[in-house]
Amino acid sequence: MPVALPALPALMAGHALKADATAAAQAALEQLRQLVSAYDLTLSLVADLPQAARQALTSALTERAERVDRLARNCQDRLDEATAFVRSFGATCSPTDMVEVPGPFFEMLSPYLDEAMDPVLGTISRRATCSPEEVAAFFPRPRPTLAA
Repeated sequence: MPVALPALPALMAGHALKADATAAAQAALEQLRQLVSAYDLTLSLVADLPQAARQALTSALTERAERVDRLARNCQDRLDEATAFVRSFGATCSPTDMVEVPGPFFEMLSPYLDEAMDPVLGTISRRATCSPEEVAAFFPRPRPTLAA
């Protein structure tokens, strides 16, 4: 079920999710790079082993490469989704406008909402000389949206 969020908290959480997804994708690609370099070295070292041992090692390396590849692809998908979400804010007029977030994406986004918004509320409250709680009151709470 989609969830409606105020634009500014959603955008800030989207940026935080995008940063984490970028870091995870880079880490997965580094794992894959290390595995590929180890693959060639390992095969050259075991060239003199019996055929069964070489096949078992090759199979284990291939399975590991497939797992890391799936991880890298999942990270890339999450990064693409976060990037598209952040880019979608071009049409939003006000930070308090409600934007609809698909349910599965909201599950990824929700851990970032409060943490991503805290510094923004602090900055606005300092400039407006009021408390962060008073500023937060201007932003509607997330709510489920019902299909018409």
